[in-house]
Amino acid sequence: MLQLSRHAVDKLATYGIQGARLCSWHEALQTGDPFLDICSGASGSVFWWEQRPWIVIFSQDGVRVVTTYPTDERTVTNRRGGGRWIFPNT
Repeated sequence: MLQLSRHAVDKLATYGIQGARLCSWHEALQTGDPFLDICSGASGSVFWWEQRPWIVIFSQDGVRVVTTYPTDERTVTNRRGGGRWIFPNT
């Protein structure tokens, strides 16, 4: 299981994601599509959970979630289509 930074734990708590919802969120994260953000150099993943896309940003070694947040389809489409996010698996 990936570790969560203090910031990621705080973000999840802000969104009310604890207990069973946290387990569900983590399961959804496992289905994510990894990407590299060419603007920041960060590696992350986009995944669907509770009818919307979510983003996680990983630590440089890839073993810890640094932050997470919900987003929308338009943002994902724009960042993917505009070349900001590179998806090595596609």
